[in-house]
Amino acid sequence: MKVEKINSNSTSYPALQKFISKHDLLFNSEEWLKNYPERGIIQCVILNNNNDVIGCFTYFQFKKSVFKFIISAPYSPDIDLFFVNPAESVVGKNSFNKDVLEAIANYFEALNVPYININLPAAIIDTQPFIWKGYTSKTRYSYLIDLSLSKEKLWENLSSEKRKSVNKAEKDGLVIKETHDPELIYSLVIKSLERNDVAKNKIIIKNILFEFASKRNSFAFVAYHNDKPIGVTFCLIDKTEAVYLFGGFDSDNKHHGAGVSCMWQSILKAKELGLKHFDFEGSMDPKIERYFREFGGELIAYLSVHKIKPVLKTFLALKKHNNPI
Repeated sequence: MKVEKINSNSTSYPALQKFISKHDLLFNSEEWLKNYPERGIIQCVILNNNNDVIGCFTYFQFKKSVFKFIISAPYSPDIDLFFVNPAESVVGKNSFNKDVLEAIANYFEALNVPYININLPAAIIDTQPFIWKGYTSKTRYSYLIDLSLSKEKLWENLSSEKRKSVNKAEKDGLVIKETHDPELIYSLVIKSLERNDVAKNKIIIKNILFEFASKRNSFAFVAYHNDKPIGVTFCLIDKTEAVYLFGGFDSDNKHHGAGVSCMWQSILKAKELGLKHFDFEGSMDPKIERYFREFGGELIAYLSVHKIKPVLKTFLALKKHNNPI
């Protein structure tokens, strides 16, 4: 078993594309990866001893000062690690999983990069191969709404505050409409990001909204007050899930119920499409976590692994930086 960096000229590339299509791996697809600068996004293939494609994942790399950094691709929930385990017994399955994760840990270790911080999919619950190589394993959280529930039950599961916000928005004449206008979505999203000083990777956001997004793979809702757009939510469709990706509002024309109402309509849209879950993608920010929590989803744990070399720690300490990215 081995892990190899791959590109469109690689021998295994056609087989990888068939694998990605067969397993419907959105965040590994050619269409999604085009959102990123070619030098930044890296895709890897996992091969068995017969050089058959059995898995893949992606990550993002960039440089600051003289240091290289590796992270999960911006606006991807994780590295989209997926592989097929052919074992039948419990011991065999566990051993195969361990071998794959050890190969991946070895791959990242061989890159000799001073900073690595990658998010793993919920299906990956074993980070021991990384821990054994000096990585720190951390738990992230998200909320997942079960869309098999009735509309009435979904409404009942909202916090009383969220229900009041939706009712108040309706009473005040807010109109919630589905939209496919990338310019409108982008303008509201960027306003919020710039206001919070987190408007990074604008080109990637633009590519997602203007080049990638379609009625087939995404949907968005905008709240209007007095015919002015004041809030938006944008979601991706990933297999059987809707993934909340972007949100925003106009601080000059804000209404407490605008974002909540857009999110509520997004949940109903995901249910209407026959999807199984609505995923908020999670946040470790206490205020955002509470906002997501009040929509009534189930708390789900995800893992991430992180490693920073002493030389970078010293550099950051001298520069008085707490976070390099």
